[in-house]
Amino acid sequence: MSAINPAASPQRSGPRGPHVTAKDLLAQFWLDLYGKEVQSAATYSYMWMADQMGHVCLGIVIQFSLTFVARYALPLIGIDASWANIAGLMVGLIAVSYWEYRAYGSSVAVATGLFPLDRKLLRNNAIIATAYMAMGLGIGFAFHQTAPWSAIGFVALALLAIICAPPWLRQKIIWQKASLPYLFRLADAQRTIGADAAQQLQNLIDRGAPPTAQPFQVVVGGPIGSGRTAIAAGIGTEFAFRKRSVRYLSMDRLLECAARPANPHFADDPGPPNINFWRWSEAQVVIIDDIGPLIAAHEQEHEANIEQFRQLLERGLGAIAPVLAKCHTVWVIGDLRPAGETAMAGDALNGLARIVAEFCDAQQDVLVVELSAKEPILEPGKTVLKAATQPAQLRKVAR
Repeated sequence: MSAINPAASPQRSGPRGPHVTAKDLLAQFWLDLYGKEVQSAATYSYMWMADQMGHVCLGIVIQFSLTFVARYALPLIGIDASWANIAGLMVGLIAVSYWEYRAYGSSVAVATGLFPLDRKLLRNNAIIATAYMAMGLGIGFAFHQTAPWSAIGFVALALLAIICAPPWLRQKIIWQKASLPYLFRLADAQRTIGADAAQQLQNLIDRGAPPTAQPFQVVVGGPIGSGRTAIAAGIGTEFAFRKRSVRYLSMDRLLECAARPANPHFADDPGPPNINFWRWSEAQVVIIDDIGPLIAAHEQEHEANIEQFRQLLERGLGAIAPVLAKCHTVWVIGDLRPAGETAMAGDALNGLARIVAEFCDAQQDVLVVELSAKEPILEPGKTVLKAATQPAQLRKVAR
């Protein structure tokens, strides 16, 4: 594979934060509303809207059901049946609020404690779900009123539902444009990584992302099944939650992009037309997965070939080195050994990290996350958890 002269690459590319305008929101809304999920990729924005519509419909069903029951139950305790609609509304509000409170508590309970739990977002998510169910309760209540109050109530609640949607839709759009294989919160990460190591990784995330923060490089290694992609996706998810532009792609896809002339932009795969991923050349965080097989596939013993990795970067990605040097990069390295075994560990992983540091002209030490194989263990009084036989090692490799 021939190298492309870096000097020929445009210099205007660089990390920039996500920008989702009102026009973008309306365009995504139309794509999600008009498109058919059996014919196009599912989007988080579509799922969120469908979820909230479900909450509204659930609220209507609950209000109608409780009002029906109250019409017969209230006279039994000496209350006139005319209060049935109000009783259905009030009991329904209490019921849906309690349900979401319990759901919030359940999500808090499953957090492992290695990484800080985003309680604020969890709480806000429970509140907005409660709000949409309450809107459904209100619509059900308005249905039993006389005109024009029933129409006024319905229109007012429908407008409120629309007003509440943009911040959440914007958040979902930022996530789905990252092209992450799945959303994963680090707070749910199993104990394949030690507490001190988790704190170091969290500190890097808390510093922010370029161009306002200094770029850093993270190398993630370990055997298959150790959670390499989960940790990488978790890093991407955490940045996306902080409204940073993230792009996940495989090493072979990045090699294809680097091999094409950059005119006027670097080559890219925008993904499904109803999603349109963030451009990797403008992302603040770039996650590069599936590196190991490219440097180990031709080794008889499946050992990591350090020099082959160096050549892969210099000759395959040389044209885009200045771009990757400006953003956070996460390099996910596995190999072709059987489950539970890996050659991408210890000194071999350190050597790969040093090459990454040289390639990205790192201004700080590369962070190496070395994961170990997981096996089920049983903690007293708890259900079966997935944990490493030994906590992952996390160290800094000098640039």
